[in-house]
This record gives sequence, C-alpha cells and structure tokens, in this order.
Amino acid sequence: MILLASVPTSSAYIIGVGACIVLILLAAVIATSISYKPDLTDVKKRKIWFWILALLCPVLTFVIAYFAYYKGIKVHTQQTAYMTAIGISAAISFVLYVVLGFIAAKVSKTGKIGNWF
Repeated sequence: MILLASVPTSSAYIIGVGACIVLILLAAVIATSISYKPDLTDVKKRKIWFWILALLCPVLTFVIAYFAYYKGIKVHTQQTAYMTAIGISAAISFVLYVVLGFIAAKVSKTGKIGNWF
C-alpha cells in the first residue's frame, strides 16, 4: 500500500486500460487454446470465457486501484474524487473490453477468436 496525500485520478484510468488489455490478451490465449470439436461445444466455451473475463475486467480494475492507491489517500475530498474515478474507470474498462473483443472477432471471422460474438 502506498501512503499518499494526493493521487492523480488518471492513475485509475491507466489501471482500467491496463486491466482491459491484459484480460483481452488472456481471452485470446484461452480462445486459441480451446481445441475444435465436431459438435461445436468449443464455440460455447470460447464465448463463456470471453464473457467471464468481461465481467472480471471492471472488478479487477476496481480492486487494483482500490488497494494500490485509494487505501493510501488520507484527504477525504481526494478519496471521494478518486473513488469516482475508479467507478468511471471500471465502467470504461468493461466497455473497452467488449469493443476490442468485437473488433478482434470481426477481424478474425474464420479463427477461434471470431467465436466470441
């Protein structure tokens, strides 16, 4: 935990984008590691993993920002501002994850990632 009197709210947004990128890459690795099956159950597994990680994205963003920075802020008004930034960052990370996933799925229509949507 970092003890700080002031933390720029941009750090919450950077954490959100970072979590989004890491999780979209993890989703791509998981999607490519699932083997093709003749009964197409592999498609369902890829979609489920994509959406599990989509739900994990804002949670991970919130947890990292909360424990890395928020706990160390001592000024109440700055805590409030940073908590607002964490909430917005969590929402943005979810939307960005879904948008990047949609773009990746459309680019890779015939590949395993194309099964996300």
